[in-house]
Amino acid sequence: MSELYKKGDVIGGKYEVHRTLGRGGFGVVYLACEQGKGEPCALKTFKDEFLSDAIAREAFKKEAFLWVNLGEHPFILSARWVEEFSGRLFVKMDYVAPDNRGRTNLADHLVNAGAPLDSIQGLEWAIQFCFGMEHAVSHGIKCHRDINPRNILILQDGTLKIADFGLAAGAEMVWRGMGSQGQSRITGGAEQGFGLSLLKTEGNGWCGTPGYIPPEVYRYGAVDIRSDIYSFGLVLWQMAAGSPSPPFVVPYCGDMETYLRGVYRQQLTGRVPPVEGPWCRTIERCLKPDPSDRYQDFRELRDDLTLIFRKQTGRTPRVPEAGEQGAFFWCDKGSSLDALGRHEEAMGCFDKALEIDLRCAAAWGNKGIALLGLCRNEEAIACFDKALAIHPRYEGAWNAKGLALKAVGRREEAMGCYEKALEIDPRYAAAWGNKGWFLDSLAQHEEAISCFDKVLSIDPRSSLSWGGKGVALHGLGRNEEAIACFDKALILDPLDTGAWNGMGNAVRVLGRPEDALACFDKALAIDRRYAHAWSNKGGILGSLGKHEEAIGCFRKALDIDTRHAMAWCNLGISLEALGQREEAIASYDKALAIDPGHNLAWKSKGHALGSLGRYQEEIDCYDKALTFAPDDAAVWYDKAVALGDLGRHDEAIGSYDKALAVHPRYAKAWYNKGNALAGFGRHAEAIACYDGALAIDPQNAAAWNGKAIAEDATGKSGEAGRSYRTFISLAPEQYAEQIAYARKRLKELEKR
Repeated sequence: MSELYKKGDVIGGKYEVHRTLGRGGFGVVYLACEQGKGEPCALKTFKDEFLSDAIAREAFKKEAFLWVNLGEHPFILSARWVEEFSGRLFVKMDYVAPDNRGRTNLADHLVNAGAPLDSIQGLEWAIQFCFGMEHAVSHGIKCHRDINPRNILILQDGTLKIADFGLAAGAEMVWRGMGSQGQSRITGGAEQGFGLSLLKTEGNGWCGTPGYIPPEVYRYGAVDIRSDIYSFGLVLWQMAAGSPSPPFVVPYCGDMETYLRGVYRQQLTGRVPPVEGPWCRTIERCLKPDPSDRYQDFRELRDDLTLIFRKQTGRTPRVPEAGEQGAFFWCDKGSSLDALGRHEEAMGCFDKALEIDLRCAAAWGNKGIALLGLCRNEEAIACFDKALAIHPRYEGAWNAKGLALKAVGRREEAMGCYEKALEIDPRYAAAWGNKGWFLDSLAQHEEAISCFDKVLSIDPRSSLSWGGKGVALHGLGRNEEAIACFDKALILDPLDTGAWNGMGNAVRVLGRPEDALACFDKALAIDRRYAHAWSNKGGILGSLGKHEEAIGCFRKALDIDTRHAMAWCNLGISLEALGQREEAIASYDKALAIDPGHNLAWKSKGHALGSLGRYQEEIDCYDKALTFAPDDAAVWYDKAVALGDLGRHDEAIGSYDKALAVHPRYAKAWYNKGNALAGFGRHAEAIACYDGALAIDPQNAAAWNGKAIAEDATGKSGEAGRSYRTFISLAPEQYAEQIAYARKRLKELEKR
């Protein structure tokens, strides 16, 4: 696995990497600090192949959340939250610092032991382990699946902590989803010790650490809590023997199937290599080949270990107090739930935090974020205000309040919130990103690009910001550059539906409709409920004349999001193309009820009304469109045509002038302005307009015809003759009547 992050990199615009703590067969763990706080944490992420699709990510999320759900326990390494940054899943864990001999886990204590560990210390650790597993089982962990000395951490004060709950199960779920293809995939080696591996033998496939796999798992792939007891029995034997390796070992010659089969055969004998000390019979019972002969749960094992401890020391081992969870625990748990999309459950956690401490600004802020996820924006704003009343320099609350204000249309206030967040922390990547998206929604694309570049200077692996920059470049018509940005986003996160959607929009503009359809289909393969991709796919199909299929796509978009204004507008366009004008107008009205400033909906409604002969209503729609986009030359042109249909030719000429002021090379506007002027007998001005059209499009037969008639009317017979001839040479068959007139008039001119 290539190194993802190096010292000084920032993950998610939030966590600065200090160094790599470790690598394994599934991923890497970084030592990081939250910017501005300095408190160290460990961030664990996974190999790309184990996050290769949405199902894989959900499998890891589900298992990782079980770990988070364990909460605070003195003998369990706390997992604080699970979150995605740029499509990459991270588990935030407490950081365990090494002791003065560089040891962080039980494997480190065993590697150079050379003799049995102190039996009292070993018994204390074993009892602590049992307490931790009992707590885990009571909170939904059916089986750890990877108990070995590396996953048993030892703090500097000698306290034991169990780590990596559920991750083996998550890896196995993903591997099975991939079809368990190929050979075993081994981590580590015989000399340095094997790590968690994907194993395939005897027709079975499972995930585990070679040497610590119970016999029933090897034989059937079946696991329960008694399988964990077997694996822990191997660890107990190592402590009693002072051995860095488990008791059942065979030579490893590069063939994992042979190795596992040899270990399995030794396990089935039930002959455990003898060890000295008070717990040898306990170890033997843990390592019975038949699960029904072992301890049936960790409580039963703990009772026997406690009895031995009392006989050895004359005292009872310390029993951990459950204790009350603090407000920050509930905040962290709620944040993980919210990141997993479980917003209602998250709010329950934040409410518990606020019951403990009503002035916990983080709880108010995080509750607001959960409410945002439920689209309860006004309630979210109230929560952010509570947080900011307590902690006015809470940049996260300012940033999130900006999102809520934007959602309710309070745009100026939203921008003020982003600016406030950045005033507090100029390197707050999330606020720069949100400001960029906001500016892009206002068509301030250059300014948006500047914001996304700020994010990328802080976190070059922000797929969301590469995608945002691509969207802004697309808005500027710089589609090749936009595609390069979308490519970067998709390298970082192949499941980024927004980047696939943006790529589709960019290649569509470049005249590649089939490629655009493929992009939208990619987005929909990842998320069938992505309304924007359905709407955009429908738009492509409509542009290809496949209006029935397009309407099906728009309907799907609207089933997902009834307030998708563009889908309503595009639905209207396809309905109009099929001649269903009244239904089209109703669709445009739906779009405008959602977004009164939807320029395309006003324009399209105007077209539909005009086709029904309702010209004044048509003009009213164009006027509405022009209040939102006064520089839209096409709308000025359409308005001019409608004015002409009403016989208001002077006003029409004024609208053509407006269109040409915006777009001087608008050939149709020059031509139609010429027609309007000719209708007033202003032939010299008309000729100039036809010349304007022909300078842009010399093959415009209609403009040659108009010019010929105007020249003829002013007595310029020579010029008129040349124009008639050009018109006749260019005119298609449907101009039969005009061609006949031109030929007749040409003969008359030639007789002169």
